[in-house]
Amino acid sequence: MDEAWITVVAYHDRPSAEATRGLLYSEQVPCYIASNEFVPGLGSNFEVRVPVAFAHRVRWILEQLQISDGELNYLATGEIADGADSA
Repeated sequence: MDEAWITVVAYHDRPSAEATRGLLYSEQVPCYIASNEFVPGLGSNFEVRVPVAFAHRVRWILEQLQISDGELNYLATGEIADGADSA
């Protein structure tokens, strides 16, 4: 019996897709990366695919990873946003 797989997220680079795949493996979600990379290093589309039965769980896992603009700013600059204490 063939199981249907769906794309849950797509990236323009392999490292991002590999990071997501690693996270999903750590959560015991079967997944793989499909890409248009016919020659190593020349791909521009990397899709993380999971079985349809896991789609809802995966979307929940990925939603938990959402980072706010303030967090991104802190990671990029080390500056704490508007009025937050630095101590």
